[in-house]
Amino acid sequence: METDRLIDALVAETAPVRRLPPPRRRLLSWLAVSLPALAMLVAVMGLRHDLALRLAEPRFLTQETAALATALTAALAALYAGIPGTPRWRLTLPLLPFAVWTLSLGQQCWHEWLAFGLSGMSFHPDAECIPGIAMAGLAPALAMLAMIRRGAPFQPRLTVGLATLAAAALGDAALRLFHPIDAGLMVLVWQFGTVLLLALLAALAGRQLLPLRKNL
Repeated sequence: METDRLIDALVAETAPVRRLPPPRRRLLSWLAVSLPALAMLVAVMGLRHDLALRLAEPRFLTQETAALATALTAALAALYAGIPGTPRWRLTLPLLPFAVWTLSLGQQCWHEWLAFGLSGMSFHPDAECIPGIAMAGLAPALAMLAMIRRGAPFQPRLTVGLATLAAAALGDAALRLFHPIDAGLMVLVWQFGTVLLLALLAALAGRQLLPLRKNL
């Protein structure tokens, strides 16, 4: 009888839970918030004057496509991470586009080294990259944070790291539409490096950003 009373009490006190939409549908909602915000930012900053020429370059297109694919797959993986029982392979979705992005930048640096030597390895401080990517990724990051906080925070560091990778990669793809820096080493260190740094710092703060709720 005590067990029956306990069950009845738990049922009476339990609030109804609204089931989350599937991750792919939530991904579309994230894009519906993020893309207009980025489009507005690019419009305010103004497209770079040589964008048409850059879009005709296979390497630039590869890097932009890989950055966008990394953003989409990382966002999807972050949303899947909040679902108990999610297969591990779903959390590794960003690995392939991230590897393509990394290899493309590394190949560009190598080719510039072979073609121009040290003189071709242009490198100098670029103070606009870190705040630029942070600013571009702000709206996507806030939207993604709101979404992942509705899931189960069983893997807070991984989830927040993936979510930040998604927002930063999307911000970097937008940044290259108005920020005219294309030297391989500069892009690798200041832009790609900023994406990694933001994802790492956010992952380290995952437990604070995505605390375990008492009712889980």
